[in-house]
Amino acid sequence: MYIKNLDDSIEDDQFKEMFSPFGSITSCKVMRDPKGISIGSGFIAFSSPEEASRALSEMNGKMIGGKPLYVAFAQRKEDRRARLRWKYIRMLIGQCWNKRK
Repeated sequence: MYIKNLDDSIEDDQFKEMFSPFGSITSCKVMRDPKGISIGSGFIAFSSPEEASRALSEMNGKMIGGKPLYVAFAQRKEDRRARLRWKYIRMLIGQCWNKRK
């Protein structure tokens, strides 16, 4: 899963602790810049899809450190770009169709 809007003070162990009530965590990592400073996002993996779904529904939008968390299923960059490209194309087709009416 991909989580963003993390408070800069959150460390890996705190990150894991925040999500541990939802199931068995197989990996977690707060992303950092080359100087070791948090960039406010991270990745976490659960042992089952059900655990991940529960974490997503419970934690997305939850206020942590004065910020609402953004929690989503992680996607490869190429997959995300392709999905957004198709979404844009469908939007353009819809606009063209509406102009013809």
